[in-house]
Amino acid sequence: MGVTNQYARTGIPFRALQSIFITHHHADHNIEYGPLLTVGWIQGMKPKGLQTFGPPPLKQMTDDWMRAYKQTVDFWAEDLHMEPLSSVDVKEISSAGPVTQDENVKVSAVIVNHPPVKPALGYRFDFKDRSIAFSGDTTPLEAVAQMAKDADVLVHEAMYVPAVESYIRDQIAKGRPVEFDAFMAHMKADHSPVEDIGQIAQEAGIKTLVLSHLTPAIDSISDETWRAPAAKYFKGEILVGKDLMVI
Repeated sequence: MGVTNQYARTGIPFRALQSIFITHHHADHNIEYGPLLTVGWIQGMKPKGLQTFGPPPLKQMTDDWMRAYKQTVDFWAEDLHMEPLSSVDVKEISSAGPVTQDENVKVSAVIVNHPPVKPALGYRFDFKDRSIAFSGDTTPLEAVAQMAKDADVLVHEAMYVPAVESYIRDQIAKGRPVEFDAFMAHMKADHSPVEDIGQIAQEAGIKTLVLSHLTPAIDSISDETWRAPAAKYFKGEILVGKDLMVI
C-alpha cells in the first residue's frame, strides 16, 4: 500500500510509467491500483501507452474504476484541457509462461501458492544486463526456485514465525477475536518462513536475495534477525527490503 506516494517520492515522472504488474487480488496488493491510474494521469501519465498485467478479473476491476471516477476525470479534463483517462490496456494472466516482451525486457510469470487466492502470480523480468524475480505472496515453492534460476536478484516474501506467534498472542490478550492455532495454520499455509527462503535462493543460484513483504511488519525486528535464518542456507548477499531501496 502507499504505492502512489512512494512512486512520487522516487522522482521518476509519472509520464515514464508504462507498465503495472499485480501479483494477486488482496487489498494490500491492489488497493492503490485505481488511485495510481487516476493520480498518475493527472500528473502526466499517458493512459494510451500504459499496460497493466495481473490475474482476472483485472479488466473488470479497471472498467469498474473508470466508471466510478468518470465524472471526476471529466471535470479535471475539462478544467485542465487534458485528454480524458478513458481506457487502459489490460492483460489478464491465468497461467505460467511468457507475459510480455519489448526491446528492453522480457517478462514471464509463474503460478504460486497463496490459498484461497487463485491464481496468484510471481514474475521474472529479464533485462539485457540483469534479471530480477519476484515471488509474490506464496509458500516455499520449487516453481519459484526454477523461475529465479540464475537470476541476479530474487525478491521474496518473508515470514519470521516466532515474531508472528508472539504478535498474535499479544493481540489475543488485547481482545482480538482470533484463535491462535487457526491463525498460525493460515499463515503457514499462505506464507514462507524465512529459513525456507534461504533454501529456495540457494537452489536458484541467485546473487542477491531481498526479503520483502515482511510478516510481521514490526520495526523492532532487526535486519540481522531477518537475515540469520536465511543465511543458514544461502551464502549470497541478503538484504532486508525497504521502500525506495536502490540495489
